[in-house]
Amino acid sequence: LKATFQTILALVIGGLVAKFMAKTIGRPVHVSDDLRSRFPLLEERLNGFVPNIYKTLRILLVVVVAAVILDAWGIFSLSAWLASDAGIQTIGTVISVAAILVGAMAIWIALASWIEHRLNPNDDGQMPTARAKTLLTIFRNAAAIALIIMTVMIVLAEIGVNIGPLLAGAGVLGLAIGFGAQKLVQDVITGVFIQMENAINAGDIVTAGGITGTAEKLTIRSLGLRDLSGTYHMIPFSAVDTVSNFMREFAYHVGEYGVAYRENTDEVIVHLREAFAELMADPEQREKILIDELEVHGVTALADSSVNIRVRIKTLPGTQWGVGRAYNRLVKQHLDAAGIEIPFPHMTIYFGQDKDGSAPPAPLKMVGDSDANSAIQLEQKPEKTTSSKSSKSNPKHKQDFDEEH
Repeated sequence: LKATFQTILALVIGGLVAKFMAKTIGRPVHVSDDLRSRFPLLEERLNGFVPNIYKTLRILLVVVVAAVILDAWGIFSLSAWLASDAGIQTIGTVISVAAILVGAMAIWIALASWIEHRLNPNDDGQMPTARAKTLLTIFRNAAAIALIIMTVMIVLAEIGVNIGPLLAGAGVLGLAIGFGAQKLVQDVITGVFIQMENAINAGDIVTAGGITGTAEKLTIRSLGLRDLSGTYHMIPFSAVDTVSNFMREFAYHVGEYGVAYRENTDEVIVHLREAFAELMADPEQREKILIDELEVHGVTALADSSVNIRVRIKTLPGTQWGVGRAYNRLVKQHLDAAGIEIPFPHMTIYFGQDKDGSAPPAPLKMVGDSDANSAIQLEQKPEKTTSSKSSKSNPKHKQDFDEEH
């Protein structure tokens, strides 16, 4: 009767505790609107951890209820086990491991939320810099890996596993991997120095590893570039020996325009300045240009078919291509309006010559001629007289045959 009563009591109390946990811990967590605006992923992150905690507590509750029932029927002495060294050590280990896991979870939530807050616009609506985004993203990934490794090591040490040989073995394994994966080590080391020197940030237009594109993703080992055609390139940092960044402080549109030799170069420069003045009158282009004056470098080359004049426009980084396209359009319009020739390649068609120096006929359709097949021969071949004599051998010219006409 006592065992039955103790069993029923354990089941009732266990059921009540389970319902209480379902209503408190098992329910989704909701944060205030202020916290949601400052930490958009905090609610989702908490709801990702809470179900695991709830499942763990339910398992512990089932174990406790089962131990109480077994103790009631004399199968297992719960009081003796709790008073023994093994019981005290087991309970202490479970509490320590739970505290370690909860502490690691709290540290990760706080760290990830802080990084998320830094990546969001501040109270003034200003977005974080590209360098801050890149470094914070890499720091979050590195912190997650370090936290997981430390938590696993501490938990193993707490449950009685000697981690000394494990650490020594990991060191030897790491040394072997370091020798066998030198490229990977080089990728990581180069990536660290590239980030420390602020060579590339997410969103920058760069040339790295011979590929030009927008840096979409940076990790500690590789760089993700998307080029002009939309192709995504994954470049390991060990393959990057030079980084050309087009997004630092300012940029230039450098234009070199060729005109014919008969044109007056001073007059051409005047029209180039007029085109720049019209470009500055466009508000959309004006806000991209840093200096209100066109840099004229003068005549840079007397080329084969043109006289080249170079100019330069200082712009915001990343806008030099758009400004250059707009300026080239205006330059073409102004030079055409002034009658200034912009040389371009010409083609001369050569019809060949006969041995006697005459040119073969060139069929041409006459303008306005209704007969599409009619043509006129530019030059007639001289008439040749034929002879009935057949070709004969001429031993003086090494078996060549001369035809008499």
